[in-house]
Amino acid sequence: MSVKHRKKPSLRFTIIFILLAVSIIPLALVSLGSWYVFGRLLTDKSLELQRTVVENHAYSIETFLSERIICLELIAKSFNINELTDPIFLQSQFNHLNLISQDSYVDLGVISGEGEHLVYIGQYDLMGRNYRETEWFKEVYISGEYISDVFLGYRQIPHCIIAIKSYNGNKPWFLRATINSEKFDEIVHTDKLGKAGEVYIVNRQGLYQTTPRQGSLLEKSAITGLEYFPGVRDSCILVEDRLKVRVTTWINKKNWLLAAEQDYAEIQAPVNKAIASGAVIVILAIALTIVVTFIATSHLTAKIDKANRQREEMFSAFMRSAKLASIGELATGLAHEINNPLAVISADQTNISDIISGYPQDLKDMGEIRESLERCGRQIQRCKSITTKMLQFGRKRDTELQPTDLSQCLQEIKTLLERQAAVRNVELILNVEENLPEVLLDSVELEQVMVNLINNSLQALNRGGYVKVSAFRQRDELVIEVSDNGSGIPQRDLDRIFEPFFTTKPIGEGTGLGLSVCYGLVQSWGGTITAESEQGKGTSMRIVLPLKKIE
Repeated sequence: MSVKHRKKPSLRFTIIFILLAVSIIPLALVSLGSWYVFGRLLTDKSLELQRTVVENHAYSIETFLSERIICLELIAKSFNINELTDPIFLQSQFNHLNLISQDSYVDLGVISGEGEHLVYIGQYDLMGRNYRETEWFKEVYISGEYISDVFLGYRQIPHCIIAIKSYNGNKPWFLRATINSEKFDEIVHTDKLGKAGEVYIVNRQGLYQTTPRQGSLLEKSAITGLEYFPGVRDSCILVEDRLKVRVTTWINKKNWLLAAEQDYAEIQAPVNKAIASGAVIVILAIALTIVVTFIATSHLTAKIDKANRQREEMFSAFMRSAKLASIGELATGLAHEINNPLAVISADQTNISDIISGYPQDLKDMGEIRESLERCGRQIQRCKSITTKMLQFGRKRDTELQPTDLSQCLQEIKTLLERQAAVRNVELILNVEENLPEVLLDSVELEQVMVNLINNSLQALNRGGYVKVSAFRQRDELVIEVSDNGSGIPQRDLDRIFEPFFTTKPIGEGTGLGLSVCYGLVQSWGGTITAESEQGKGTSMRIVLPLKKIE
């Protein structure tokens, strides 16, 4: 049974997930907490505002009723009963009352202590009526002033009266007025509770004392539990499947209950608006967090990927260095092993040369033998040169800066590489200025540098061309240039060609150490090496050496 391994999430998405988690989760928790706390706070503030409206409204109604009482008391105290029983005089006082109270009175009458209507100013036929047995008369007789509930009375129309008691000597008499119900409704009703809100008054029996939005005066209201309570009280009620908030308070000496109702949705509207605004801000913050997280993570992961690539390149470079070190040790061992048989061959070649020197030189094939021995000697020297270079590759040698004839060294290097250039159909050109001064450098290292540069140029010329080696003096410096008309180096790679192990050659065709070694060697001579290249036109490597005074 095979087990399938799940692919691990990439580093980028892991970082994005962690950053978003640590950013969005606290933001979401804070937002939810703020929504709950500030939502409750705004709701409480809305209810507090509604309670304040009711309190202010109750004060306005109480003030209105108190002013009506005071106006009647002022008339009763300012004039005696004889003056007030004059219909013309009472009519003028009635007109004056409505003038200062904006038509708050419907009628006005004077009633004797026995309940007889002595004089009446108004639109109803109430003269001669006796009110001794009515409830309002009994109340005002006892308390001295009274504001009645809405009732029908003799006129059989819902109305509310206010009455005060005064004295003519020891005999009481009464001044009674009917309040304009429309004017009173205007005072009670308000538009501060929204479109669906309403304010109304009920008495202790729950009967409407003002005109409600639905229903009429003296109808039974839906309010229950009409026991007195101090201050303002609010509660939630369900009216026709609509949730409402009802705020109530007692007025008119605890005889009337002022009630204000408003849809809970209207109260909650500012809260919902604030929450919606906050939600938009939170969503924008989350979107900004996501965008910034993706940008920052992309930048971070790009740097991490770059560091990983550099680490892998460095590890590969270390591996190549280790291989090169092993090759160096192997080259040293091989050079020693090859030198031993070469020494024997060289000794035998010398021995044969000595032996044939004693024979007559005109013997048959003697010339061929001597030529063969000379060729053997040259090849033995060549092999020794190769093994010497192999030993130099495997061993560290100290740089020996000596006065060097640059013309001779460059001519030898040209001779060494001419055959290799010809094989590639490349013309190797040497252009050395005459009478160049000697320069302090290591001739072996110079050969190594020039061979490396020329070989690079040869490899860039796939279909023939030329490699030009120039040397000339430029003020107090000596310049060596190796130029070709090859494929050139891309601009993106030009700044990195001197880095260790950097190479554009296919795997197996280069280690990327050649130009780095050249750079180090030229630096050790006190010079500089630079490169100029243009793709499709060629490359020029320029070595500048200082001309120092040679003692």
